[in-house]
Amino acid sequence: MPDSSEARAGREAPGRRAIAHPEAATITREALIERARAMVPALRQRARRCEDAERLLPETAQEFIDAGFFRIVQPRRYGGFEFGLDVLEEVVIEVGRGCGSSAWTLAILGGHSWWTALFPEEGQDEIFGEDGHVIMATNLSGNGRCRRLPGGYELSGRFVYLSGCDVANWLCVGAMLEDEGHADPPWFYMAIRPEEATILDDWHMLGLRGTGSKSVVVEKAFVPERRALPQALVQAQETPGRYVHPNPLYATPMLAFLSIETTGAAVGIALQAVEALEELALNKPVRRREAEAGASGFQASVPSFRRHLAEAKSKAEAARTILLNEARRLMATMREYAPAGRKMAPEEMAEYGLNCARLVDLCVQAVDHALAAGGTSSTFDGHPLERCFRDIRTLSTHNVYRMDLMAERWAQARFQEAARP
Repeated sequence: MPDSSEARAGREAPGRRAIAHPEAATITREALIERARAMVPALRQRARRCEDAERLLPETAQEFIDAGFFRIVQPRRYGGFEFGLDVLEEVVIEVGRGCGSSAWTLAILGGHSWWTALFPEEGQDEIFGEDGHVIMATNLSGNGRCRRLPGGYELSGRFVYLSGCDVANWLCVGAMLEDEGHADPPWFYMAIRPEEATILDDWHMLGLRGTGSKSVVVEKAFVPERRALPQALVQAQETPGRYVHPNPLYATPMLAFLSIETTGAAVGIALQAVEALEELALNKPVRRREAEAGASGFQASVPSFRRHLAEAKSKAEAARTILLNEARRLMATMREYAPAGRKMAPEEMAEYGLNCARLVDLCVQAVDHALAAGGTSSTFDGHPLERCFRDIRTLSTHNVYRMDLMAERWAQARFQEAARP
């Protein structure tokens, strides 16, 4: 079950720094979800502008800040609410009912306050700053390069797909250490300020246009040691942050967390499509051939329309159930594992990826049913169903949601585990 504010109240880690958010002790899961739900009408009205701008709109970003959405999984010690991943997903789902692009961007930026909490303590002190306001856009693929300097590293590279970078106040990218003769060079996740990078206007996509997932270029930026997180520690589930914060949330393996993090956007898009189709059911008149077959009034009287609507509804709701179950299961697992010092096995991590890929596939099917029932008029540019179709199809191309890749990853991990003595 999600943590109560009372259960979270005693989890502030001892240390030199503590930032108290005025709502930290009183905010509830229900209040956060209701704030997101109340935004849905405005998000739907802005969806076209968000797409045209090819970025998260400034007014939407400010509303997310005011609602505390970027602090949901942020440590209380640094001004966050320290809820579990399941609460973030519930909020993202509601936002996705209004705008898929805004939901994806919130999932990335809101989830990455958790990522920041994995860094060395001194780095967290700097990044969270005096008020705990962190909006971090990332590319964690490790395709940059860095070289060692006294006290840190010099970072360079071009990094793609930094969702929300236009509104971020921190960036985090991955870079491989070069020029030290390593057969298998180590690499690091490095946090820098946006002013140390150049954002390229290169996000012109089929769907999720409003995420602003642009490329950034970094040239010889100095990154101090405290803002460099070794990938080897992340892979070993031994990040500095798990020893800074006592909450098991911050011992969660990256692969398991990231498998779930953005999936709420897919569920929200599917639910948005269902709601758009329900509106057509009561407002779109039957066509001549449908009337000749016995239908009358509006599309709700057409058997094939009702069947598509029921299929879309059941698949979207099944996806929501799977997602929240997976998020809560992950949080429960970490509450069991972290106090005992137990690490998550590769097969366990891969299972979260497998299940999330499956539920995204359900969301794709839900939107396909909705579009089929909506008819040709629902494919006009700017129609909610047309936008949902483009958004869910673009989202489903992400490697973490490709069923073929996730199935193979899980199967390899499963049988490698089985082969061990």
